[in-house]
Formats: sequence, structure tokens, C-alpha cells
Amino acid sequence: MGQDSNAFDNKLRCTAYQVQGRFKRKAVSVFMMIAMGVMSIEAMAKPDLTTPVDMQLLYAKDSGYHFMSQDFIAPAPKVDKADNEQYAKPRHYRVWLGIPKVASNQNHHKVLYMLDGNAALDELDKAGLKRLSEQSAPVLVFIGYQVPYRFDVDARAYDYTPPRVANEPSEEMPAAFKEAERARLNGGAESFYQLIETKIKPWVYKQLPQQPTHEALWGHSYGGLFVLYTLLEHPEAYQHYDSADPSLWWDDKAMLTRWQTYQCANKGTDSVPSVRLTFSQSATQRAEEDSTVNDDKAQFGQQVCAYFGKRCHAQSYGQSHGELFSTSLQTLLDSY
Repeated sequence: MGQDSNAFDNKLRCTAYQVQGRFKRKAVSVFMMIAMGVMSIEAMAKPDLTTPVDMQLLYAKDSGYHFMSQDFIAPAPKVDKADNEQYAKPRHYRVWLGIPKVASNQNHHKVLYMLDGNAALDELDKAGLKRLSEQSAPVLVFIGYQVPYRFDVDARAYDYTPPRVANEPSEEMPAAFKEAERARLNGGAESFYQLIETKIKPWVYKQLPQQPTHEALWGHSYGGLFVLYTLLEHPEAYQHYDSADPSLWWDDKAMLTRWQTYQCANKGTDSVPSVRLTFSQSATQRAEEDSTVNDDKAQFGQQVCAYFGKRCHAQSYGQSHGELFSTSLQTLLDSY
């Protein structure tokens, strides 16, 4: 009886989302505009774009890792309006590859890919790398940009955000679209995924003595959105997905709708990946955010883990959105 009830509830939820989706792009979401207006200052705080990242760690002789780098470029996104051309520029990437200095090739079977590679690299220190090299010693891939700072906010806003889904089969959606309340472009997640699969991963594999058997993807905020997008659209790409405080509010909660569509389509894969979701919920956020923001996080985590079962873990931290960047990454490194 319990299983039949759950199946019926899920069918009702799927039907509701399908009906809602037909009208979503045709109506102005006043509620979402208000919610974003009162969203916590912490959650929407701008990242540090003035302090250069210290890259000395790459040259440390006793870190337990050997680093190399490779640059990649992606063409400018196609836009359908002249006023979008300012942000329709090629993206310039720099990928740092950290290979553990160990004699056994067995330590090369695990590879961890980190988005916002500049900032992720900035979170590490020599002692932590040394400890990591003496334990699980995964291969580390920092996917960053050719900028001296922690983030390239315009490039990541396009690369990490999913394309819009058509409400009707005959409807054509633009490859790139302007972000609400901002001028920068969104919608490039599929192009970025293809870049990783066809350019970055093959370069990584060439540097290793053997093909890895376990790969993980980590991302925070918009990066967390990209992790979720890849999980839902290309679940076979990685064996572990780690999404840190994904921006579920983005584009009128488009990821929540995509998730419901995924469940209703009953998509499957031969091997079930493991999933880890972490959410920020500091005292300031609880006081300032609209209650639906925290409700969305909790419900999303519960639904995803109910779907993926024992291989999924969701957890909230009493930290700000920015603080969770470091916490989620360090936790993954300690356990991977």
C-alpha cells in the first residue's frame, strides 16, 4: 500500500509540473522577483575579484603532488539579440592537473574535477596536499580561467548555467540568454560539458599511466548547478557528483523543474552514481531569506536522496553561502 501511495503521489506531482511548465515562460514571476530582492546579503554577496590567487603552491617541492597546466579556449556563444553581444565573448580556460608523487600506478585510478579551479586551488595548502598524497592520493583537476583572481564571474555565469528547456516540442530556445536582473549571459552548461568531455578529459588521460576508474565532479553555487545538470543529463560521465549549495533560485527555480521532469521521465543508467548535496543555512540566512528558499533546499535534498537511495547524502551547514565553498571542498578531499 505504501509503495502504491508513493507512486500515485509521484504521478500527481509529475502531472502538476507538466501543466505548470506550459505556462512558466509566459508569465512574469512576481513572487520570485520579490524573493530575490529579500534574499540574504550573504547568499548573493559578490566574490573577491581584487586579490590575486597565490600560485606558489604549484611549485612547492614537498607537497606530494606534481603540477602541470594546459590552456583551452571556447568560441563565443551565439546570441539572438544585439544587446547581448557585449558578453558573447570566447572563454579562456586554464586547467591545473595535480598528479600524486607515488610509485604505484594504482593511485591514479581516482580523479577529482573541481570547478572554479582558481578559487579551489586557493583553498589548499602544502600540508593538506601532503596529507592527501599520503592517503587516498587522487589525481586533482582544477578547471579554472585565465584570470589572476579566484573567479571569472562572466564566464562562469554562462558555463555553469543550464540551457532553458522548451515548453513545447516545436519551441526553439536560444543557446544563450540574458540573466535576469543582470546583463551577463546564461545557458552554456551543455557546451561546457562537451568541452570537458572532448578536450579536458582526453588531455588529463594522456598524462596518466592508465585510464581512471572513478571520477568525481565538484562545484559550488552556479558550479553546483552545473554538477546537477551533468548528473541529470549525463549521469554516466562521473561516478560521484558533489553539489555545494547549488543556486536553486536561479532562473525562476529552473533546476527544480528540471529535476521533476527527470523523475517523471524515469531516466536510468547502468550504474548508479553517488551524490552529495550540501546546503548553507546560517543564522543570518534563516532570518533574512524567504522561507521558501530554505524549504526548496530541504525538499530538493530529500527528493534527490529518496531517488538515488543509499548512495546519496544531503546535509545543511550553519554557514554562509561563501563559507560553504571551503567546507564542502575540504570535506570531499578528506573523504574521497
